[in-house]
Amino acid sequence: MRVVIVGGSHAGIACALRAREEYPDAEVVIYERQGSVGFIAQSIPLYLRGDRHYEELKSYTDVPALERQGIVVRINTEVRRVDTDAKTLEIVPAGGVPLVDHYDHLVLATGSYPSIPLAFGSYGDSLYLVKSYEHAVRIKELMETAKRIVIIGGGAIGVEIARAMRYKDVPTTLLQSHATILDRYVDDEVSSEIIDSLRDAGLDVYTEALVTELEEVLGPDGRRQAVAKTADGRTFSGDGIIYATGFRPNSFLIGGKAELGDKGAIVVDDYMRTSIPDVFAVGDCSTTTLTNVARPVYIPHASDAFRQGEIAAINLVGPRQRINPSQGTYNLNIGTRTMCISGMTFKRAVEEGFDSGIASYRNEFLDLDGLLPREDNDEDPYYKIWLIYERGTHKILGFQLRGTATDLSLYADLMSLAIERGLTVEDLEFVDFYFKQGYANPRSFSKYLAAVVRQQDPRG
Repeated sequence: MRVVIVGGSHAGIACALRAREEYPDAEVVIYERQGSVGFIAQSIPLYLRGDRHYEELKSYTDVPALERQGIVVRINTEVRRVDTDAKTLEIVPAGGVPLVDHYDHLVLATGSYPSIPLAFGSYGDSLYLVKSYEHAVRIKELMETAKRIVIIGGGAIGVEIARAMRYKDVPTTLLQSHATILDRYVDDEVSSEIIDSLRDAGLDVYTEALVTELEEVLGPDGRRQAVAKTADGRTFSGDGIIYATGFRPNSFLIGGKAELGDKGAIVVDDYMRTSIPDVFAVGDCSTTTLTNVARPVYIPHASDAFRQGEIAAINLVGPRQRINPSQGTYNLNIGTRTMCISGMTFKRAVEEGFDSGIASYRNEFLDLDGLLPREDNDEDPYYKIWLIYERGTHKILGFQLRGTATDLSLYADLMSLAIERGLTVEDLEFVDFYFKQGYANPRSFSKYLAAVVRQQDPRG
């Protein structure tokens, strides 16, 4: 059996390793058009901040490590065409001539690409994208000389990059087309608090700033300037513009053959099968099923990529293992602050037809005489939780947490499991969670949230 995987990022690597485990006698081949595998784009902010651990954190494997597992890896090789009837691929090694390969089972792990600018204009080399190691190097070079940088996009990427700029004392303007930032992840109150903290840290944040035109001009001092113009006539300039408006699925390889869904992602079932026999799609090129959400959606998400890759491998020769739905669980590091998210926002819950409520609770550390890490204008160390629940049942639908404590990411995993299993706030109220020494209220957060929910929505 010959298993061919197109793409050497998270999903492709996970699939290859699990296929080797499940089918020891199979041929497992990865084709990757880049010169390396396993790059972790989430490490780019670390690189921009100058983190000394970046080299160790930017990847978790390499070609020799995979080859030692019996996986054939062909880097610098592009797959240009797939004939799903003949089960063949046209591949082109860098600097070489086109070749034909064949497969018994094909797994597409082609990932995503940065959303291209929708604005008009000519911007030359002053536009910067955020996806690959090469993109990160370009941005780092820009930071060394820039007097100001403009970031377009107030999602997770834009906010993390903006915070890295502030860390390196690079004056930065963040433009967001919507009224709130991180609007896909958090509700308005949370977004408002994050905007305030970014502004307090010295970042210029502008919402409802839809960029419609980009251009490159020479400034009064002869330096090249990148200019972004918004729909309402405002103009913002800097030495470079970082375009961080998210990603789109790279589904072009079989886009005319397989069924496509949200944002053009390849539609897959619970076994990661596409509409074409023996063709699977995993990671950022495919759709994802979310808990409590009616239709599959497109959410590029590293942890889902790993899960989907393994699920596809298990099901190569037949449906054996369904994938658990995703909760869209994230841990964003914004300076010394952590932002954890799982499940639906309140806005999304209402859109999905839930009669929803939102409860919040804030807990603070005791005064430890300044021993905990602080940033300029930070409050005392704390965490604050927003819980989205269904009225009547008190089922947990979503969770957002923000704070400066060091162990907050553990809450995201816990709440992801609670949401997947359909637990209520009362289910968590008396669970044996560890004693929170050092907090003003050392008992579990679940006790306080349960009390707030019952006050808002008594069940009788």
